[in-house]
Amino acid sequence: MSRVKVSEFTAKKTLYPSLSLSFAGIAFTAENFSQVISNLPPELKSTNLVLKVDQGIKKRGKLGLVKVNITSAEIPVILKSWIKLGWTNFLLEPVIEHSSGAEHYLALTRARQGWEISYSPQGGVEVESSWDSVTTALPGDLRNTIHQVLIPALDSNHIAFLEMNPVLLRGHQLIPLDMACEVDSAASTLPTLPDRALTSSERSVATLDASTPASLKFKLINPGGRIWMFLSGGGASLVLADEVADLGMGAELANYGEYSGAPSNDDVYSYAKIILQQLLSPYALQHVPKVIIIAGGVANFTDVASTFHGLIRALEEQKSALKKAHVKVFVRRGGPNETKGLEMMHTFLGQSGLLGSVHGHDTPLTQVVSEVHNYLVGVDHCVDPK
Repeated sequence: MSRVKVSEFTAKKTLYPSLSLSFAGIAFTAENFSQVISNLPPELKSTNLVLKVDQGIKKRGKLGLVKVNITSAEIPVILKSWIKLGWTNFLLEPVIEHSSGAEHYLALTRARQGWEISYSPQGGVEVESSWDSVTTALPGDLRNTIHQVLIPALDSNHIAFLEMNPVLLRGHQLIPLDMACEVDSAASTLPTLPDRALTSSERSVATLDASTPASLKFKLINPGGRIWMFLSGGGASLVLADEVADLGMGAELANYGEYSGAPSNDDVYSYAKIILQQLLSPYALQHVPKVIIIAGGVANFTDVASTFHGLIRALEEQKSALKKAHVKVFVRRGGPNETKGLEMMHTFLGQSGLLGSVHGHDTPLTQVVSEVHNYLVGVDHCVDPK
């Protein structure tokens, strides 16, 4: 069985009747939003609203992809900013008034032995910070509702995973404010989610990747993020991205990707140039200071000096703008011509005012992420990040 995502709109429209709830949300796309917004039903025009990107994205709140307590007049400006980032599917629904202390967390996962249930009385955007409170023990009213009402609804719709965060508990009633849902692709007839449209920078990197025998990958995660990655090799890339998340900086991670397979000087220059243009976009520059992590494992055959020369060429062209944005560059790399490459990079970064740190293979791979963490924590407590 493969599990595929469905939209929050589809999940709520499917499950709300089983929970004795009426669903007043509407779904629309980048193509038809003008028509939909200009013809909102009266009940949505006269109340506070929640507007969301509805494409199966985790941590939407932290990424700025959920807007709460807005009016209908505010919708077009918000949507246009999201559409520019490549988002295409949206959900609009009325606000359900409640206190933040009333937010719970609930998730159900279909397993071989039956349904695995996770619950916490402390839900919401910051649920990860109270993850120790998540348990399999359930209050009596909730247990009955889940087993008598919710699980039969999940089974009948071939739903394999459902997360409700936050969810309100009012007596026997569950009121999900947010839903993430996955279905059995072999059995369910529920419509699944489309992929996000590529941003212009992602398209440019994909075109570049197709023109070279090397591997050049780039995914924009958070255009306003302060941590930008130039990573070498898939394994090291995963380790470094995981370390960013483990140190509590996942919401600041702007991108993910890699350059590998012995890319040429020109390949790396073109790749870095595209990413730096994205880093220096007007929207991204609202969130400073920023850091760049240039890192990877110990290469077997990729020439470190050659790839660093390509990176330096791209950084040189933008050094004034990068310095103005209070960017610092942190480096950890090993492999052929390591010493020469590190010396080149250290000299350039020092002279251009971008130096964070530069390390070779004798430094643990994850140390550079720890240094980034310490740097950002330090500047966040300063009035002037310079």
